[in-house]
Amino acid sequence: MTSPASPLRQAVLLTGGLGTRLRPLTDRLPKALVPLLNRPLISYELELLARAGVTDIILAVSYKADALRQGLGDGAKWGVKLRYCPEPVPLDTAGAIANARDYLEDDFLVLNGDLVMDVDVAAVARAHLEKEADVTILLRRVEDIRPYGLIQRDDDGFIVAFREKVCYDETGQNTVNAGLYVMSHRVLEAIPAGRPYSNERQLFPGLLAKGARLVGYLPPRPGYWADVGRLDSYLQANRALLQGAIDWVRPQVQSEVSPQHVEPPVCIGAHCTIAGDVGPYACIGNNCQVCEGARLHDCVVLDGARIGKDAKVSNAVVGPDAYVPAGANITSGVFMPDD
Repeated sequence: MTSPASPLRQAVLLTGGLGTRLRPLTDRLPKALVPLLNRPLISYELELLARAGVTDIILAVSYKADALRQGLGDGAKWGVKLRYCPEPVPLDTAGAIANARDYLEDDFLVLNGDLVMDVDVAAVARAHLEKEADVTILLRRVEDIRPYGLIQRDDDGFIVAFREKVCYDETGQNTVNAGLYVMSHRVLEAIPAGRPYSNERQLFPGLLAKGARLVGYLPPRPGYWADVGRLDSYLQANRALLQGAIDWVRPQVQSEVSPQHVEPPVCIGAHCTIAGDVGPYACIGNNCQVCEGARLHDCVVLDGARIGKDAKVSNAVVGPDAYVPAGANITSGVFMPDD
């Protein structure tokens, strides 16, 4: 059964970050274009929104903006219309939203640009409108709240407190920010124009202090969620998606590969030559070569890479066009062409 479409049609995706935690992968690419199962990371959010009928999408861009335009184009591949809103200087999360105000017509969604998740976007939008909220924040539950900012709600779902660096939630809810918001157009007036301003540190606490209606939406079904901003979470997301964490994500094998060399689940791009053993939980990009005796599992090998005879790669990323020498054993980190 198809879920009802979102009552809102616009979204802002925050893609201006430097991606420092994913370096050296992001030395060449903006984080939004880093491949995950051989498709751009940001494409998972584009497809999520398109499935909910949110088709007018503004990308707040800064770092390597031209590469983003070239890589994503007009968005037609994902059934959306993409518009690009460059930041004159890095403006942080709220500042980037305010910078896009001329593109926005009504209430709208906002997503941090490094997320992969399976959430009912339409349900979040409906809850926002039903409660006549100024801001609705998607929440998720975690076991350990210490690395996050705790968000506490009353019995009606309205946010009553943002609490940083606490070890214990006396309410037992353990709810934190999941990086997706719905904002009333009137909230744009609360964001200073032309200077850096943060959603989490400035805008949201400031609105709450002024008595604004902030809603915390906790989905009845948690669904898959990943922040793909670090190397470890990047590899974890690769593994989870290969395991089928999101039912609308279908890993593909696009090259002819002998079954004796593959242990599913795997993802293999086009024009690859595979003479070694691949899998489980390996993703191989396009135009790659895996030589005889090589063994790859729980890893990502990006476009154009070559894995030498009897080399082994696990729990690591091989960068684009890199050559892993014969007999090498790569068990962590990112192996780049100059390594």
